[in-house]
Amino acid sequence: MFSTLQPLVGVIDTMIDDIKKQLNSYFPGQTLPDSAIEEGLAKGDILAEKDQILPFLQTALLDERVLEVELNGVPQVYFSRLKDDIPPAIETEEDAEPPLQEQAEYNQGDYLTLLSHIVTLPLEPGLGNLSLRQSRFIVLRMFINTLAVELVSTFEELTKVGDLPVLRLSFPRLARKIHNAREFRAKVPDNLEFMVGIGFDNELPELDTSPVDISIKGMAFAIGKEEQKMFRLGAQHTFKLYVQDELQAVLQGTIRHHSRVRKRIGIEYVCGVDFHLTTRTLAAALESIVASVQRAHLKDLADKSDATGINLII
Repeated sequence: MFSTLQPLVGVIDTMIDDIKKQLNSYFPGQTLPDSAIEEGLAKGDILAEKDQILPFLQTALLDERVLEVELNGVPQVYFSRLKDDIPPAIETEEDAEPPLQEQAEYNQGDYLTLLSHIVTLPLEPGLGNLSLRQSRFIVLRMFINTLAVELVSTFEELTKVGDLPVLRLSFPRLARKIHNAREFRAKVPDNLEFMVGIGFDNELPELDTSPVDISIKGMAFAIGKEEQKMFRLGAQHTFKLYVQDELQAVLQGTIRHHSRVRKRIGIEYVCGVDFHLTTRTLAAALESIVASVQRAHLKDLADKSDATGINLII
């Protein structure tokens, strides 16, 4: 029995050593002992198989999740999204014989199942794209409720999908989960009738826009490029939250950040706000709104799973 187990122990030790080297390279200053790595593997908090990582990437693509990107261990955060890598159509001349074999039907995200690479939109802010090309260690971070999933990758090339410039990265071969990485935020699905009216102290008219996500502490909302100057950091505004055309809450909030991220077409400009919850009644109303948004998002994910046959991470 000893001779049978000895090679297996050697394989496990080699795997642990390889994981430790990768973690040390991608997350410098966060050295884990072998016992912590073994426990992480057993609990599923460290994923060392590509097929374990695949569902997270499929969810990020089909749900259009914003990804945080860090390069070479530097805590500067850039933003991006995964992009589909649709194969080019087979072109034939008008008089040519039809191909003997029809081109296989492509479904959204099929390229990910090859476990060979991932494609992302260019980073924002744009200076990150130059840094990325010179980076050996790339961390992509996606959020699922309060959980952060950090995926390690490397740069391969600049390329195009159709006419759109994109970044091709290696398929992550290691990922780790960070529990309670942030407060719970509910992503607002496109099919939910949820609007916010933003009031100003001056004579500017109320601005109607769409929330991107929301929590019991604050929210992010979409704005136009020209509207960014209307929301100074630290400024306070009144926010009226409408769900299905009904006013659900009126509350005050402070502008905390501006960010922008690439979309399939164009750039999305986002503004983040912290809410001032002055009464328990107001907090309860906001909790109800967050719960409604989360239910709508989960239904949207379930519908996408049914339509694609892919088990998305909920």
